[in-house]
Amino acid sequence: MRARTLWAVLSTVASVASFAPGAPGAPEVSPAAQPAGSEKAPATQVFQIVGSRHAAALLSEGKAHVLDTRPFGKFITGHIPGAVHLEDECLRESVSGLPVKYLESCDLGRIFERAGVTIEKPVLVYSDGEDPLAATMAAYALLKAGHPRVLLLDGGFEAWRGNQPVSQEYAAYSTTPWAGQPAATLEASLEVTRVMSDTDEGQLVDARPAKLFRGEGKVWPRNGHIPTAVNLDWKSLVRADNEALLKPRAEIEKLIKDAGLDSKSDTIVYCGTGREATLLYLYLKGVLEWTRVRLYEGSWTQWSSRPELAVETGDGTETTFTADGPVLIGGQPSADQIRELADRGVTLVINCRTGAEQASAGFSESALAAKLGLKYIEIPLGGNEGYDPADVQALAAALDQHQAGEVLLHCASGGRATQLYTAYLVNSKGLSLEDAQQRLRDLGLIKPTGLERLTGRQTQTKLVD
Repeated sequence: MRARTLWAVLSTVASVASFAPGAPGAPEVSPAAQPAGSEKAPATQVFQIVGSRHAAALLSEGKAHVLDTRPFGKFITGHIPGAVHLEDECLRESVSGLPVKYLESCDLGRIFERAGVTIEKPVLVYSDGEDPLAATMAAYALLKAGHPRVLLLDGGFEAWRGNQPVSQEYAAYSTTPWAGQPAATLEASLEVTRVMSDTDEGQLVDARPAKLFRGEGKVWPRNGHIPTAVNLDWKSLVRADNEALLKPRAEIEKLIKDAGLDSKSDTIVYCGTGREATLLYLYLKGVLEWTRVRLYEGSWTQWSSRPELAVETGDGTETTFTADGPVLIGGQPSADQIRELADRGVTLVINCRTGAEQASAGFSESALAAKLGLKYIEIPLGGNEGYDPADVQALAAALDQHQAGEVLLHCASGGRATQLYTAYLVNSKGLSLEDAQQRLRDLGLIKPTGLERLTGRQTQTKLVD
């Protein structure tokens, strides 16, 4: 894995939260989404997962629109009474260089307008266990178009027809001009995603199956994943016997924790075409109420078509390092790699990961270093730790006091460690800030603006992509 630089700022988007308990017309949430004893106020936009019983109570009072996103052949044989059919693929189009791209918010609004949807009522969206993503994709599109309240039927049509009436009648409805006003951008651009890939101030999550994440098979022009991404297969969130039915919240939260994801970090989710990741996006944003989540709509289809963008294969468990004399710089090593590095002569380990990141490493690096007789130092950078010239001073002191052997300097993916070491060369070895920035660019690192914060200096040189 190549070393990476470390700076990206993603705008915080409007929270997509649950209805406040007791709010007028608010149904109870599905067990899959029920918070454990928590109550939060409603936000600008609302996304909620509901069970069939609560959906039926809402619909019986005429308090919601219903969209059926299953194939039309299924819709005509039976659907929820009052439902309007919506073909989910109408929400995307082909754009030069990209075979599928979500429509702009205004165009999405016109599609929902023609389906009779208004912003005065919540919208219940459903599909079935054969293609639950049709519903999550439509739910995401509704939020993007500015609808204030979107509900997803947990368990889909299978859950409904087992307990509620089914109709073959086609709903009659009137249409009014779309009045949705998107509160903020929900998607991440290619450029924002590229910057995060070259930094450690955020987390990229690939929602595809592990086989595709590793790059096995020949599906796209190039196969693998975006560098620094972690894998969380969307199917791990749902039941195997009905993929429209989510697992209990506690199980999903454990999966997210085991993947090393942090709710306080800027997060970009992606998949193959921007469809699979909608489930993960909605769950993180709407159910768990993560406020710093975006969907990279272009996803792997766009990324893999750009030859200048790096691609990684495998599961990301082995890290490679760049060397500057006795200093080895890179991302998080495995426990076995640390043992191998100790055998080859590393005597000092400097870890730049935050406390939250270290908790996801799967082993205690400090305990392992002590067992191997290695000196171990922590200089946490990024996230809530920030960047400061004092961090460079701490590195300088550690290197000056180091007697013999090689030094392993690492963070999660190499970016923070690389910039910290380069800042040390500026402050302690006389390297100019301009030359330091060029050095980082030569390593393929984009927008190394954290260097100015670490060195406490500024340059007039304009940073280029």
